[in-house]
Amino acid sequence: MFLEITSKNNEQIKYLRKLSSKSFRDAEGAFVIEGTKLFQEAVKKRLQFKQVFMTSEWLKTNDALFNESMIELVDNGVPIAIVAASILTSVSNLQKPEGIICTLPKMSVQPGIFKRSILLEDVQDPYNVGSIIRTADAAGFDCVVTSNKTADIYNEKVLRGSMGSIFHLPIYQVESLPVYVKHLKEQLVTIIGTSLTGSSIWEREPLTESFAIIMGNESRGMSDKMSECCDVLLKIPIWGQAESLNVATAAGIIMYDLIRDFK
Repeated sequence: MFLEITSKNNEQIKYLRKLSSKSFRDAEGAFVIEGTKLFQEAVKKRLQFKQVFMTSEWLKTNDALFNESMIELVDNGVPIAIVAASILTSVSNLQKPEGIICTLPKMSVQPGIFKRSILLEDVQDPYNVGSIIRTADAAGFDCVVTSNKTADIYNEKVLRGSMGSIFHLPIYQVESLPVYVKHLKEQLVTIIGTSLTGSSIWEREPLTESFAIIMGNESRGMSDKMSECCDVLLKIPIWGQAESLNVATAAGIIMYDLIRDFK
């Protein structure tokens, strides 16, 4: 019933390896997810699959889970391959591979009106980006917008860090964040920047309208150009001896503090 792959030189295995490159992902319009959790989330959201690779050991352990989705995958013509564990391990990005890897076409995001969004200006650590996406999802934000120098959302570390939240809310990458912010301001969205020169977050005015938070680069913070676009600048007071907070931690504190105005 399933295709069997027994060679590391199989063309589909070679294709999987190539998808670790952003340029190849962009050219193919495809990406890779790995592990049971991401597979479950993608199935739950009824995303389109290109191909499923799994070991026989994974199938035995997750027989009930896979059977729930197998009929739909087969009906949609998705090729399913049983791969020797040693071969799947050779293309895995996990220290302890779980035994399932899937390829999917990149997600298309429909334009919409968003009341609560977070904008990432050149946040380069994939784990930070994934963590911010996960927190935005948990806090009930409507979308995440990234600059073109922010870590690729299809990077395997971003996907893993998001724990499936990347499938739960729209994520846009824009060529020019200042141009996008200008568009938001025309829609009367309050732009909230994060800066060491800002006012304490604990002393801010309550929010009464749509807003967008900007988080800057890990080392440089927000650029001057983005700072000039902001209606409000906020900072998180530091009372201990640490010089700064990790950007994902800071984003979580700010998102949850601001969202309180609407809960």
